[in-house]
Parts: sequence; structure tokens; C-alpha cells
Amino acid sequence: MTVETHVPAASERVAAEREAVAAKLTAYDSFVERLRDVSTDGVGGDAPGPVGTTLATTQQGGGCAAVREAFAATVRSAESVDDDESVFETLASELGEEVAVALAPTTGSAFTPQFREQVIEAATERRWQLRTMATALEREAAALDTASDVFASIRRWLERADETPLTDLDFDGLRSRHARLDDHLDRCAERARERQSFLDGSTSEHAHVGLGHRCLVSYLYEDLPVEYPVLDGVATLVATCERCQRNVRAHLTRCA
Repeated sequence: MTVETHVPAASERVAAEREAVAAKLTAYDSFVERLRDVSTDGVGGDAPGPVGTTLATTQQGGGCAAVREAFAATVRSAESVDDDESVFETLASELGEEVAVALAPTTGSAFTPQFREQVIEAATERRWQLRTMATALEREAAALDTASDVFASIRRWLERADETPLTDLDFDGLRSRHARLDDHLDRCAERARERQSFLDGSTSEHAHVGLGHRCLVSYLYEDLPVEYPVLDGVATLVATCERCQRNVRAHLTRCA
């Protein structure tokens, strides 16, 4: 008897997202470090070498140009963005439209110390969001692992039980199998309760940053056939166990 669920696919999706978030956090760390090296005096200074911004470039485009290049070389390079999406669009989605507009070459803003702190503050807030996401993903991965273990245990029992036809069992054997199926149904019910409680909760890493688990799950599994893979897995196993119980009860009736 084969009972498949969407939990393995969900685990793969979470693993990929955790990798992407970790890469983005590293990129933001680099971006903030480079921000602090950009001169705010309007003349330039030593721009960070890995960005590829020379002194002449900084003098010509100002500190805002160096910031745009630093962002493109760090955060944007870690993003899976459409090639047609401009640096301005990525800046707006990551740090807010106000910061993106101020950094745009057409705006001509001076990169003052106050403006640099504003950009650092926006980047710091984004890092808090990403850290919250990383923690929520870690909790989701753990929840999926727990569900996977429970589902695998029940599935293995069903497969072993299926090797012995009901016609080979006496009354006590049938009653014992029915009781074991009851136990599995109880485990499924407990898993459903715990999952609902998890979905109703949230993760917070900072006073101003929180992430609801139901929103996270909707985002993570939008490309899967089901929105709630754990609850769908519970429903699949419950249906299987109940069908098996009906068959067992039918044989018990004949033995009575």
C-alpha cells in the first residue's frame, strides 16, 4: 500500500528558500560594509574594490553612484531578479521607493552623512526582515521533519500490515489491527492540531518585524498542488486508515 504526501516537495521548497535567504543576508552584510566606505564629501574617496567603482567614477557620479554599484554587486546579484528589472526597481522593492528615488541618477541627490545613515537604516531593517524569515523557515523545516517522521512511521506500518491479508487474521488479530489503526488516527489528529496551532502563530526577531506562519506557508507553497501539504498529508493518511478500518470491521462482523 503506497501512501504519498506532498511533504517531501514542501521540504525541498523550504530548503531552497533557506539557502536563498542566507545568501541574501550575506549580501546585505557586504552591502552595509561597503556603504560605510563610500565618501560623503562629494569628492569621492576609495570606493570598495570588489564593486568595481574607481575614484574617477565616484567623482563623476557622486556617492549615490557608488551606492547603486555596491547594491548591484551585492544584494541584486544575490536576488533571482528578471534581467529586465532595473537596479532602481530592485532598490525600490528592497529598501523602499523613497530611498530608490533619492539614489536614482536623475534625482541628483547629494550623498550626505544623514542620507547614508538613512540607507543603512533601511538596509538594517531589511536584514531584520530576512532574519525573521530565516528563523520562520527554520521552524517550518523542523515542523515538516516532524510531520515526515510521523507520516513515514504510519506508512511503514500500513505497508507491513498490507502484507498479511485480513482473511489470514483471526478475531483477535482483526481487533488488534483495528486498535492500531485507531492509534494512527489519534496521531494524525494530534499532528493536525499542532499544525493548526503553528499556522496560527508567527515568528518575530525584532520589535518591528513579525511574520505570520500562514502567510509564509501561502508564499512557500503557491507552486505546489496543495497550499497546506502537512494538513493534506494528514487528510490522506486519515482517509487511508479509515478505509482500512472499514475493511477490518467488515471482517470482524463475519467472524462474530
